[in-house]
Amino acid sequence: MKRGRIIAISGLVASGKSTVAEKLSEILRAQVISSDVIRKRMAGIDPFSHIKCGYKKAIYSPSFTHRVYESIIKTAVKEAKEGKDVIVDATFSQKRYRDMLRGEAEKEKIPLFFFFLDTPEATIIERLRKREKERTVSDADISVYLKMKETYEYPQEDEDVVVLKGDKRVEEIVEEILKTIKEGQNGF
Repeated sequence: MKRGRIIAISGLVASGKSTVAEKLSEILRAQVISSDVIRKRMAGIDPFSHIKCGYKKAIYSPSFTHRVYESIIKTAVKEAKEGKDVIVDATFSQKRYRDMLRGEAEKEKIPLFFFFLDTPEATIIERLRKREKERTVSDADISVYLKMKETYEYPQEDEDVVVLKGDKRVEEIVEEILKTIKEGQNGF
């Protein structure tokens, strides 16, 4: 059976990951696995309920976050092994989580395409301010962003992560992702 592909969309909060993942899923007819949704489901919380617990606290603690990434990766690999394309929408703020996904994809011979949305701070803050007035799954606010940007382990050249400008129009970003996938670059 032909393996599906895993397409990981990473970046800081409000970098555009979810918007890009949703648009890409429409085109590829791929399932989106969102860390925000998985995290809240694992905690038994409605995805649209907002939890203001602080950075790396409660359901955002390092131990809970590790369990979330284990679940995301297990689900993505299972779906891809069944021949389905999967889009993973998560910050991947630590290299170890990128390595976990990469290791499982390599082990199962699943093509993996990793992208990082590099979005200017002004754009992120504007999006976070706008998000305060909208019904979203994400709990991130400006204070979370400011703390995260200080501890985020940015992708290094040896990681095979394609860096894209996150302040472009979503259609342009998706076009770049599709071009990379078509050319087979970055996939194992």
